[in-house]
Amino acid sequence: MKHEPIPLDYCEDCNSHLNIPIHLQEVRQAIQKTRNSTPGADGITANWFKRLSNTDLTCITSFFQEVFTTSYIPEEWKHSIIVPIPKPNKDKTKINSYRPIALTSVFSKVFERILIQRITHHLLTEKKIPPSVNGFLPLRDNQLAVYKIHTAISEAHSQKKYFIGISLDIKSAYDTVYIDGLSFKCLQLGITGNITKILHNFLQNRTLQVRWRNSLSGTKPVQKGLPQGSVVSPILFVCFLKDFSETLDVGVEYSIFADDIFIFCAHTSLDHISKKLQNTMENVYKWCNYWKLNISPEKCSIADLSKEKLQSIPRITYAGFPLPQYCNFSTPKAYKVHKFFCKMQTQCNAQEEKKKR
Repeated sequence: MKHEPIPLDYCEDCNSHLNIPIHLQEVRQAIQKTRNSTPGADGITANWFKRLSNTDLTCITSFFQEVFTTSYIPEEWKHSIIVPIPKPNKDKTKINSYRPIALTSVFSKVFERILIQRITHHLLTEKKIPPSVNGFLPLRDNQLAVYKIHTAISEAHSQKKYFIGISLDIKSAYDTVYIDGLSFKCLQLGITGNITKILHNFLQNRTLQVRWRNSLSGTKPVQKGLPQGSVVSPILFVCFLKDFSETLDVGVEYSIFADDIFIFCAHTSLDHISKKLQNTMENVYKWCNYWKLNISPEKCSIADLSKEKLQSIPRITYAGFPLPQYCNFSTPKAYKVHKFFCKMQTQCNAQEEKKKR
């Protein structure tokens, strides 16, 4: 599909909490959260930052503010070194036996963490992200995503309903994110002004090199996608999926954790479920096509999580391709995990009651 250019009006938003001047305390917090991992091409480590004096940190803060005001991203911050790491027990003569690890500038990571803190605060206080979208947000971890699914399964069992779910696999999720589309969605979420300009510039015209043993490849341009190894990429991917719920037919629910998407439907009629899920998959196809994402249907799966196991699972297709029918999840296990989360929730409620006293 040929995509029409998306108009991007960043708007002046200098007075919002997203675009206020950078404070020294923000820089300190960002440094403390930065892990002591392998440095990028500039060789600067997180430990180097953590040893800086107050005078040095004040200079760093002024520099970050200059970057924020001008929206100019240093080229070094947009460069990654890719290091192939062998996967355990794999044939090292095959390229798919390696996992690419991206090394990026720690200077950039500290600055990114300042942006993350502001964006996260905005998304949560303004309630911009649906409760079904989890991962990379405070109090929205994988346990919450699993808890929602198992609660739905338990309710379906108690009401004697069929429960069919579909696990979706986005092909090269981060690598295929449409940058202009992401900027457009950020603006829709109220992330406006300089901070969105900075994010857009940070993602544009990136470069990478591959390090193999002691050698570096030539520099290659990267024109799309979210950079691997960047600490801001996960929260931006959350923003990119913010309107996924618009693909769901009435009665179909979903749960997202990072780039894992699970859609499901419960009903007393199996034919009803089949129609609802098929309509949803057709909407997902249109949504992905518009936003330049690709689903790998061969890596998706349909799961029967009904209390009474079906003789055959409904046939659901994506772009004409029948989705594999698979279930590695037994009903006793579902109840066991659900019981664990119920116990955890009860304990949390008890602790909250103690605090009130």
